[in-house]
Order: sequence, then structure tokens, then C-alpha cells
Amino acid sequence: MTQANQEERESPEALFAMSRKIQAWLDIEVALARSQADLGMIPPLAAEEIARKGDLGCIDLDALLRDMARTKAPIVSLVRFLAAACDGDAGDYVHWGATTQNVMQAGEVLLVREAHGRLLTRLATCLDSLAGLADDGAAQVMAGRTQRRHALPITFGFKVATWIDELLRHEERLRAAEPRVFTLVFGGAVGARHSFGDEGEALGRRLAGQLGLGCFDVPSRSVNDHMVEYVLLLALLAATCSKIAQELFVLMSEEYGEVYEELGDLVVGSSTMPQKINPKISVNVIAVAAQLRAQVSLALDAVQVSHEGDAASSKMLYTSLETACPLALEMMASLVELLDKLRTVPEKMRRNLALTGGLINSENVMMELARHGMGRQRAHDLVHAASLESLRDGRPLDQVLAEAPGVAGVIQAERLGAALQPEQYLGDCEKLARQLAGRARTRSKWIRARIDGVGVSVR
Repeated sequence: MTQANQEERESPEALFAMSRKIQAWLDIEVALARSQADLGMIPPLAAEEIARKGDLGCIDLDALLRDMARTKAPIVSLVRFLAAACDGDAGDYVHWGATTQNVMQAGEVLLVREAHGRLLTRLATCLDSLAGLADDGAAQVMAGRTQRRHALPITFGFKVATWIDELLRHEERLRAAEPRVFTLVFGGAVGARHSFGDEGEALGRRLAGQLGLGCFDVPSRSVNDHMVEYVLLLALLAATCSKIAQELFVLMSEEYGEVYEELGDLVVGSSTMPQKINPKISVNVIAVAAQLRAQVSLALDAVQVSHEGDAASSKMLYTSLETACPLALEMMASLVELLDKLRTVPEKMRRNLALTGGLINSENVMMELARHGMGRQRAHDLVHAASLESLRDGRPLDQVLAEAPGVAGVIQAERLGAALQPEQYLGDCEKLARQLAGRARTRSKWIRARIDGVGVSVR
């Protein structure tokens, strides 16, 4: 395979290409024939021949696509072509007792499972990158903000640790959903296994085993909730990825200037403003994540199947999945790139910390006064009043507090000054940053080992 062909095959857009769908359908027809042969439902020699010819290389793809356009029934056309490719009477046993949706939905599950493996691999790469950022920034002091205003001093590593923790929960959700999502629904025309006699349940379980899927107790064609759940999980992941990118996007503005994307000198920000150096990668994460989240409404409509099955719901389901999965892969690839090219500006973080003249450490001062006999509420009121005066008069908080009645007798000026140093009031920021960096690396290794061990691809 040439490099160009390899890149095309691995691109998110190519994942649900018609040729790959057809091969997935063929794989299912082969697995069905083998399972039925094992149960004595069709001759073993017929199953062997179907398996030999169940490859796209044995079928005229262009002719098949033309026939699909005429019949508007892709599986009917596929069964005709596969049956015609088989020698002897083996073709008579292709698609034995199955129905179109059984094959098409199973094929969709196989392709989504492959997308899932790629997604987890990219998530593992993100965790590795975040681990490095958390370690590097574990002691890098910056302003913590709530309501978009200074709250308490934190470290950049702590900020990253919260992202790691959230992404680890997404990985856990995606993993926990696998037994539900990657499930075979194979029950014939309405899901009650009419055409399989007494072997219907056994066939479903054997076929699921061949494909590496689970199976439902009731394989009704009206079941879509398991696949819709996957779109919802991707949308939730997209919300977190967008949050990370949005945070970094804001911190890149001149008013903050605490981080930037290292894009190189050849990247141009504007065709008319030569000075512009615009973020490129973070905005792509934000935009793609928004498109992904927009698939939720369509996916939820796909749950509402009429009676024992309808094609409209299936089309909605496949459209949402085939849109959401490539978007998720693009989003994660962009997030990987963003984290790789992200640079911090510690000196700007320090300057921003000092903007409020020590107010960001007012909680620490309050607790110091409270511990030295003033009591919490009195200390709170005193520091609150001093903070307002500091803001109004533009004077550092320590100067205002030093003049406040009763403070000098409670705490020494040196101790007051120390309490106003951001480095002296970081809580568990550094510890949490290093803990989550370790967890991220451990989980990344586990994800990769698991994917390598179980495999996720169809041909």
C-alpha cells in the first residue's frame, strides 16, 4: 500500500467510505455463513466458498454500485453479487434468513468500533501531553479565576490536572459503554428470529462471538439506543475538549498573554494586519467540537423508531454516527496538536498575579488573622473592608492592612507580608498536578496495551 493510500485509508473521512462499508457487510455475511454451518443450518462447504469469495477483491465494485443505485437496496445487490461470485450452489446459502438492517447495522457497529479504537489512541496521546504539561507547570504560579476574576493563586499544573481528571472520566465512560455499544442486533425481519427455527438464539450468540460483539436478549429492529449513547458520549467529550481549547484561546489574548501556540514564523494571522498572530489550532478544536455536539439532536430522534423498525430512524442514526465519529477523530487530532505546540509564559503569569496588589491572597490573610485570635468572621469583615479600600485608593493590600485598627497587635508585619506571597498559598496544587500527571501516563499505557491486545479493525 502506498503512503497516499495508507493516509486515505486512515483519514477520518474515509472510515465510512462505501467500499469500507461493503467490506464490513461482506465480513458479516461470511461470519453468518460460518456460524450457520457450525449449527448445521447450511452445508459447511457452502460456508467455506462464501468465505473465500467474501472479499471486495472478488466482486466488481463499479458494477455493484450501479446495481445498488438501481435497486436502492444495497444488501440485496450485495447478496446477488456475492452469490454470483460463489462456485457451485454455495451462493444459494448467502444471507440465509437474514434481513437488510441486520447486516447494515452490524456493519455500522464494526466501523464505529474501529473509530473508537482510533479515538482512544488519540485520547491516550492527549493524556501523555497533558502529563508533561502538568509536571512542567506543577509549581508554575498563576492566578486562579472564578467568575473570570482573580480568586486564589494556583499553578498551571493544577489547571492541567483538572483537565486530566475530566478526560479520564470520559475514557472511563467510553470504556464502560463498550459492552452496550458494540452489540449485534440480529433477529431477522422484525427481531423475533422467525426464519431461524429453534436455532435463532444460538445463531445470534455464535455470530456475535465471530464478530467480537455482544448481543441483546431481544434483537429487535427497533433498537437504536445503544448506538445513540455513543454519539452522546462523543458530544460530552467534545464539550470538555472545547472547554480546554476555549480556556487556552482566552489565555492567548494580549490582555492575558499567559500561553501561546508555537506555530512558527511562516504562519500568517491576517491578510491586512501584519502584526496579527492568531491562534489557529485552538479555534479548530472549538469549531469541530461544536459541530460534533450538534449531532445529538439527530441521534436522539433516531431512538424513536416506529413499531418494529423503520428506515428513517436508521438513516438518522447512520448519519449522526458517520458525522460524529470523523469529527471526534479530527477534534482529538487537533487537541493533540494544540497541546504539543502550547507554550506558557511564566513571567506574564507573574505580572497578572500582581495586578490586584495582593488581593488574590486575601483569603490567606483572613485565615492568618483568624488563627491569631481575631476569629473568622471579624477577620473576614476586616479584610473585606481593606480590600475595598485597596481597590478604591490603588494601594497594595498590605499597606492598607498595616494601618487597619487591631491588625498590628494580632500579626507581625513580616508574617502579614509572607501571607500575601502567592507561592505561600497554593494548597495542594503542586501535589495534585504531579499525581494526575502520573495517572495520565499510567492510563495512557493501559489504553494502548488494551487496544493492541484486542484489536479494533475490520478489513
